[in-house]
Amino acid sequence: MCDVATVQKIAHCLGVNPGKVQLNEEQVVTRISGQKKSSVAGFATILESLAQESKSETAQNSKASREVEAQVYQWIEFSVLYVAPGSKDKHVSKQLLADFNKLFASKSYLVGHFITLADLAVYYAIYDLVKSLSPVDKEAYLNLSRWFDHLQNRPDIHQGEPLLNFTTIYLHGWATGTHI
Repeated sequence: MCDVATVQKIAHCLGVNPGKVQLNEEQVVTRISGQKKSSVAGFATILESLAQESKSETAQNSKASREVEAQVYQWIEFSVLYVAPGSKDKHVSKQLLADFNKLFASKSYLVGHFITLADLAVYYAIYDLVKSLSPVDKEAYLNLSRWFDHLQNRPDIHQGEPLLNFTTIYLHGWATGTHI
């Protein structure tokens, strides 16, 4: 999750040049940017530096207040330490999806009332997991599916990737019986 491609996607979402993003000798994602060739290492730190450079709505929402900044940072760390690794484990991923589904029953975004870097970090961390869900599974996680579909429909987030199908009409083809 906290890889080169994710940093580049988030930089694109924020309208910022990602600079040179690579893994260093310790396999930690590192960003080299600017004329001074300043280096920043670590996923959360890189996202924070991208937000500082960006004038996008998402970046501004992410630093609306000290409390928002702290919550965003916590969600980014959570996505790196728990969400990304957990989404690769069958048992942990089920609990992860259930927890997010419960959270999104009363919220539209992870922090506050607007999209932030926290949403981007978690979106990209669970993308492959959500992509692997069947339509029935997606329907079981209705609140998470609503949040995910809302984000993926933003062109700056899906970046030309095919949109995942969240329509329940697809389920009609599975129901072969007729009910009168």
